[in-house]
Amino acid sequence: PARAGDERVGADIANALRGKVVARRSSLYFDAGDFLVDSESVFVIPRVLRRNLQHTVATREELLRTISTELKRQVIALEVAPDHHAGMFMASVGERTVLVADPALGRRFGPADWGDVGQAAAGEMEEPWRPDFTPETQGIFDAVARQCAAAGYRVIRIPTVPGMNGKAYLTFVNVLMDRQGDRRIVYLPFYRGAGRLNAAAREVWELQGYEVRPVDCTSTYRHFGCLHCLVNVLRRS
Repeated sequence: PARAGDERVGADIANALRGKVVARRSSLYFDAGDFLVDSESVFVIPRVLRRNLQHTVATREELLRTISTELKRQVIALEVAPDHHAGMFMASVGERTVLVADPALGRRFGPADWGDVGQAAAGEMEEPWRPDFTPETQGIFDAVARQCAAAGYRVIRIPTVPGMNGKAYLTFVNVLMDRQGDRRIVYLPFYRGAGRLNAAAREVWELQGYEVRPVDCTSTYRHFGCLHCLVNVLRRS
């Protein structure tokens, strides 16, 4: 109920910019973050199937066909993935290459005392933030990498630190990507108290040919999102 007005935003914008913008409503149930789209594919996280099967569509095949038709992309349905928006654990960087988050690298490059990272975040969480490096969680992230590779994508792993609460990630794929001529630029989150982790993630992006512009997200991750979740670029001034 608190978000009842959200469904009217598209039509409101189209009415205000009549002739310039067209609003189309999908019959499906989803959050925007349930999809990750590049120039040829749309990655779809598992909960889209759970939300829609026997509600908006009768079969899995009908759902995938509907998504493909509406987004004009081939559909890559992830059978196993973290219960979070796709942009928190993977990023498509062009040339059929995806960066997939890896808790093992987060553990390798993270600080000795994770409490320092939690304390650096402004305010207090409901519960103390703790990293989740359990084999079960690692297996879920590894499954995403395998599924992307099976779909024909080159997979590069990048550090991440998922929280035990399942939502507060130290992530380096929830970014803003920009292109200025031949220059590729990424606005990349960093976290105070995690210098080696930040550096390891930065190197991954630089090796893909990106100029890195760091953005402090220490006080952001505890709210279950990160940089891309906060920003919508309208135009360059």
